[in-house]
Amino acid sequence: MEAKFNHSVLIVDDEEPVCRVVARLLRRMEVECVHVSSGKEALEMIRKASRPFSLIITDQRMPGMKGSELLEKARELTPDTIRFLMTGFSDVRIIIDAVNKGSVNRYIPKPWDNKVFMELIRNSLDRYERILETERLFGLAKEQNVKLYMLNCDLKEKTDECQKAISELDREISRLTEEVAAAERTGGTAGEGSELDLAGKLVSHGLTDQKSLEDFYARAMGELKRQFQEIAGENGFEVF
Repeated sequence: MEAKFNHSVLIVDDEEPVCRVVARLLRRMEVECVHVSSGKEALEMIRKASRPFSLIITDQRMPGMKGSELLEKARELTPDTIRFLMTGFSDVRIIIDAVNKGSVNRYIPKPWDNKVFMELIRNSLDRYERILETERLFGLAKEQNVKLYMLNCDLKEKTDECQKAISELDREISRLTEEVAAAERTGGTAGEGSELDLAGKLVSHGLTDQKSLEDFYARAMGELKRQFQEIAGENGFEVF
């Protein structure tokens, strides 16, 4: 089996021959496995494992702790782990109860067919991979959403600043336009120089001079360029 993940399977059964058979089937699939003989040992193994087991396969009838009880506790410790319960036909009521509680993903009747059993294991390990991949993508999407939210807030702030600067320029232009119109009315030169642009009128009427106008526009454009470069730089772009 070509697994995307380094799977590890926990086998729990107090009958050594059963553990050897299951272990041999897993080795054919190139899947690592460990086995213990009791539910207590299994819980200790789950707790101290460096990473969760992909699959737990346990017998129902064991001394001390039944398999269904073990899987219920295992679900609390590692909820993503796939859980198999091996049972005899006389344990139907126990199977139904375990399935209803959600502690068992699949039950394996004894005796089983090796080919069917191996296919169930393959499918379950594939399912475990999909679970982990879904969680990874969900975490990535959540992280990206946070970044996008922060970027949106920053862009909104910069946009508001630019809009404020534009509004101030509009007000200044309106004020200067009104002064030009007033100067033309009072000076009797409304028709003179109508071909000139606004800057020419401001200069011609003595309301400002060419250098002051150039300085004003240079400052305005410089500020807009600075804010644009800042936004671009924060988003990974370099603007000269």
